[in-house]
Amino acid sequence: MNNARDVKDLCLGEAVKTYFIRYFPAGALVLVVAGAALGPIVLRGAGSGWSSNLALGLLLATAGTLVGGLIYNAKKVSPAALTYRSDVLLPLESQERKRVTRQIAAKAPIEREHLSVVLAGAVQQRKSLARQLVLAPAYVFLFTAQATNWARQEEPLAWIMLILVAGWLLAIVFLVRDFQRTGRFLASASVD
Repeated sequence: MNNARDVKDLCLGEAVKTYFIRYFPAGALVLVVAGAALGPIVLRGAGSGWSSNLALGLLLATAGTLVGGLIYNAKKVSPAALTYRSDVLLPLESQERKRVTRQIAAKAPIEREHLSVVLAGAVQQRKSLARQLVLAPAYVFLFTAQATNWARQEEPLAWIMLILVAGWLLAIVFLVRDFQRTGRFLASASVD
């Protein structure tokens, strides 16, 4: 309970929302278009098809999204939550951690006597989810670039990469769901 005392969410939701409304779309669009436009110049006719140019744009977007996401995480997401240096739930036993996680997921009633620990665990979980959300699109661009590149060569592995893209997009949907669920828990538990 002592470690959970100063843990607070200082608008993680706003930080993630701003990233996905303002910075990510603009940066990704510029990088994909710039990479595709520079494709004929950089590749110098080697594999000078639309798929090679698009793959180069997607790879540029991968690098830009990863670097931009890391910078945004350090500058905006991390400061948007005050957390304890180590995991607040680490000293708890396995069953206690599961009980706290179930409370955060709204699958168990909130235990008022340990509310500060549950709230701190929710803030730490939300901060971790925010970091993952900011970095997740880089993998979508990477897998899509590889699928585009292999599709040009008529490789059957392109289908595997498309399945990875679909799987990663599904994982992002679950990340968003958990991020929102944790935010709702923090809002409702803080009001009570």
